[in-house]
Amino acid sequence: MRVAAFVGSPRTEGSTDLIVRQVLKGAEEEGASTSIYHLGLLEMKGCIACMGCRETGVCVIDDGMTPLYEVLHEADAIVLGTPIYFYYMTAQMKTFTDRLFALIGEDFEMRLEKKETVLVVTQGADKPEYFDAQIKSMADAWGMCGLSVRETILSCSTGTREQVEEDVEMMSTAFEAGRVLVKVKL
Repeated sequence: MRVAAFVGSPRTEGSTDLIVRQVLKGAEEEGASTSIYHLGLLEMKGCIACMGCRETGVCVIDDGMTPLYEVLHEADAIVLGTPIYFYYMTAQMKTFTDRLFALIGEDFEMRLEKKETVLVVTQGADKPEYFDAQIKSMADAWGMCGLSVRETILSCSTGTREQVEEDVEMMSTAFEAGRVLVKVKL
């Protein structure tokens, strides 16, 4: 069992990364091998809407996203993590998401086998429902290419990494989400 995580936070050791790693720890507890990719460290260009991928399923842009397609195909389950920046996912996660277009065929068929997915979202706002519409929009977009969000771990009023670590209930929920992700796929 392989679980791949993609973190869209530009802070490689920030709150989102911490929670994603907790989900991965839960998956590892159940015997999964895990990998993590920080999208902000990769040289990735945005989709240019050339439609070159529609027939072939391969994006014509050869950059840091190119090896991630193989990772996505080989993984049994996925973890996606993004903070909310200015009312939506980060630019890094949006670039990744736009490039997933290559995984959608001409008739909108999925080119990727369905992957159970845990979504980790951090936000500064204190109300959990504040970005419900945006989180649903993200999950719907990822679902079009096969990343089926089965659970969302939401951290509100996210401050420092230390504050997130001290949220025992949320960290426990994240750990359990990783365990369940593996159990569902077995």
